[in-house]
Amino acid sequence: MTMRIGIDFGTSYTAAAAYIDGELRHVSFAGDSQFRTAVFIPEKSIDWTLFQPDAYEQQVRDNLSASTAAYTKALGEYDEATSKIRFRYRSLAKNGDITQEEAQARISLATSELKKPVSPLAAEIRRATISAARRHWAHEQRETGRASSINVDESAVFGEDAIEEFFWYEEGRLIQSPKSMLGFRLAAPQREAIVKIVSNVLKHVRRAATEQLSVDVTEATIGRPVVFRSSMGPEGSDQAVELLREAAHRAGFKSVDFLAEPAAAAITYHMDFPEPQFAVVVDVGGGTTDIAVGHVGGQEVAPKLDASWGLAKGGTDVDLGLSLRAVMPLFGKNDCRLLAPFYVDAAMVSDQNRQAAFRKVDVDSIKAPYKKRLLALQRYGVTVRMNRDVERLKVALSSEAEADVSLDYVQKGLRAKAGTSDLEFGCERFMRSFNELLSQVRGATAGRTPIVLLTGGMSRAPYIADAVKRHFPGSEIHHGDASLGVVGGLAMHAATVHRTASEAHAK
Repeated sequence: MTMRIGIDFGTSYTAAAAYIDGELRHVSFAGDSQFRTAVFIPEKSIDWTLFQPDAYEQQVRDNLSASTAAYTKALGEYDEATSKIRFRYRSLAKNGDITQEEAQARISLATSELKKPVSPLAAEIRRATISAARRHWAHEQRETGRASSINVDESAVFGEDAIEEFFWYEEGRLIQSPKSMLGFRLAAPQREAIVKIVSNVLKHVRRAATEQLSVDVTEATIGRPVVFRSSMGPEGSDQAVELLREAAHRAGFKSVDFLAEPAAAAITYHMDFPEPQFAVVVDVGGGTTDIAVGHVGGQEVAPKLDASWGLAKGGTDVDLGLSLRAVMPLFGKNDCRLLAPFYVDAAMVSDQNRQAAFRKVDVDSIKAPYKKRLLALQRYGVTVRMNRDVERLKVALSSEAEADVSLDYVQKGLRAKAGTSDLEFGCERFMRSFNELLSQVRGATAGRTPIVLLTGGMSRAPYIADAVKRHFPGSEIHHGDASLGVVGGLAMHAATVHRTASEAHAK
């Protein structure tokens, strides 16, 4: 028995699914339907199966208890502070010094400047505790020389765990967002290295799918952007597909084809509309943005797309802008302007050459407190961990006027704070390009009012939907599954198109 799965090999996250008997089945990775596209390969392998998370449950309970107590104390202090503010201004109003309206306005302003404590989440505390315990355990394994000799493929760590292991273990290679490198000019050693890394990721996917679907999975439809990130123009996209195909074959996939990601998203939406709809499909991902125009729904077997556009930019570009705006000043960016490229190198975590260049820069002449912070940032894994926190900051600012993240791993008590204006600055360059792309698409649909179908991780950001509404006034905006909309379409395409082809061949 053969089975063809769909794989969304994304810049930021990777997912896989199969379409079986009319039902979509997502492949699970450590309990989630996707994993961060990051792989860490330690130079000295250790047997991770020996780590026992259950042994740390008491530590989890202790940390949860301590966090709850700290929250209760902070909440009490917050309530006391707000009570004092209300008493002060109401007393002034009662004495006739200010009006009731002025008192209420001042109360609102003063209380808004207080940060209300957030109740600790048990799941997050457990994750952090187990993660810290895992790092400590790995350190002990290394120090006592109990590393095993399993091969590199078996020792590779994927997703969020890859970042955690790199941060602690250090002796090895972390590749984040390998998809973003496929379209660039590569020397033979670089080409071999990137194919091997991507092959490891796809092998991880194939093994998980084979185990969960109880069949040897050797066929796949892999999503691809309309335009890959590249330094070579159209040739870069051709090279990227070629390298992906080679990596898939090395991973054990005997048959592989590719489908444009907006086309896959359109397939997911196709079944939702009983009547044909003229549609614009907007897929905004971590590294690329794709738009397609055509018809979805109705009695046709599949959607019919007439045109597509691609932009080699996405959410990671917003992360870079936000990092330079709100985080890098904590490391002296605004005080050491001659080192501006140095801070860009630090923030571009998917570019291994720039990361290596950043770690080699001599920071001895930089004044306090930046020198000590930069030395900490130059440690292996710290820039990657900080980039993950910048991403969290970006997500938080999509729904909050202000947000902050802890950078305790750089300096005790250090926090990066940002507001709406910082996010606007961080996304300005991406949004300029995105708006230009939307203008092109709007021109191609002149005189018609399409429905707009949004997908991709970045489609959750309200400023993405706002931009779409400005370019397509009067259009209905449909939000699909931001994370899994593409992989669902890939799985359906893999099952239906190839089944139809097999049936035709059999006849």
